[in-house]
Amino acid sequence: MDIKQKVGARIKELRKDRSQEDIANTAEMERSFVTHIESGRRNISIETLQRILSALNISFQEFFDSKEFSKP
Repeated sequence: MDIKQKVGARIKELRKDRSQEDIANTAEMERSFVTHIESGRRNISIETLQRILSALNISFQEFFDSKEFSKP
């Protein structure tokens, strides 16, 4: 799994009971963009990741504190 897929999978995992539309609206982006991120088809900037994490109410540390990111 490449880094784009890992980031997308982690966002999807953390989103749980919230819709892509809700996250997209809160992060001020298109829902289709969130779809592409979650599927690993888009390479996103740190700023975009920060907006998504803010919408999810989690920190970078919480985001990267996952078994997905502990593997080289």
